[in-house]
Amino acid sequence: MKLFNRIGIVGLGLIGGSVGIAIKQNGLAREVIGVSRKRPTLNKAIKIKAIDKGFLGLEALSGCELIILCTPVKAIIKLFSSIRPYLCNGSIVTDVGSTKFEIVNAAKRILPKKTDFIGGHPLAGSEKRGIDNAAKNLFKNSLCLLTPIRENKRGNLKKIKLFWQMLGAKVKVLKPAKHDEIVSLTSHLPHLIAFSLMEALPSDYLSYGSSGLKDTTRIASSDPLLWAEIFLTNRKAVLKSVSQFQEQLAQFTELIKRRDEKQLFAKIKKAKLKRDKLP
Repeated sequence: MKLFNRIGIVGLGLIGGSVGIAIKQNGLAREVIGVSRKRPTLNKAIKIKAIDKGFLGLEALSGCELIILCTPVKAIIKLFSSIRPYLCNGSIVTDVGSTKFEIVNAAKRILPKKTDFIGGHPLAGSEKRGIDNAAKNLFKNSLCLLTPIRENKRGNLKKIKLFWQMLGAKVKVLKPAKHDEIVSLTSHLPHLIAFSLMEALPSDYLSYGSSGLKDTTRIASSDPLLWAEIFLTNRKAVLKSVSQFQEQLAQFTELIKRRDEKQLFAKIKKAKLKRDKLP
């Protein structure tokens, strides 16, 4: 089912490459073009059938009905001004950024009214990066969060919902600020904790690491630049989440200090039962 004639993907890393593969596998467009700063990345994307054609310049986006920005958050915001000259009437622009409030506000301010920006955030991926790790089933049974605004055309929102559903994702709609509040706890805080735990761990203890340490800190192998930008563009919500975590950590600390085994057991059990409810 072809939803679009021409789709442009800017940024061909893990997410952008996987989006392209899934689009082509599901026949959602007549043509998929990719834009990257590196020719080898474009060549690889063509080889794995993530795109039909690759370009180094944004002018290639002319005529695209859907443009998907698959770069780090700050780069997405900078791209709005750069892609503006190449947007056509009625085109839809979306993204895969991990924070939404700043991105959506920038889109409203910079993009022309002839286009419709609908913020997106697929909750899929891994600590790995790059086109070499792109996969056709990355979004299967995942969750994609959309953050539309009042100005969005209802038909376009319906189309973007269907687009992600056909890539295999379940779709939920949130306001941009609510999105940032939720993911600050469910995604950003866990990454910050993983980074902090690795910083606290002496290097000469690494050889003693168990599977528990590896499981807990897997996401600490994530892209440093990407996550520095995420923390700073969602600063307010992240700091609030850190405070909530510190409060819980302080409670655990106090129970250990008091040797209160009964309350410590109850608190651990409560956390376990909540963890067991994760889908």
